[in-house]
Amino acid sequence: MGIKFNLGKSERKTRSDKKIRVNPSLDQETHEKLDRLSIACHIPKTQLAYEIIKIAVNNPSLIEYLQHKHNTYKYTRVVPIVHDGEVFYQD
Repeated sequence: MGIKFNLGKSERKTRSDKKIRVNPSLDQETHEKLDRLSIACHIPKTQLAYEIIKIAVNNPSLIEYLQHKHNTYKYTRVVPIVHDGEVFYQD
């Protein structure tokens, strides 16, 4: 039996629930509304913003509205497909 030393860079496991940081810039009115709603819901603003974004990117009606509002080119449009209650984006 020998002792093994790992002198190289250690390998870290990637968490399956790892979050990606996104820092939206909000105007004062939107920030105040987010702040008040987070207080009312007893959750941090970042967690509330995460939930709002998650709802938005999984809502076919909102996806269509945003693409229509911002005149998305046909070849770059996202096509949401609902399968078993879950939203996927068509390739």
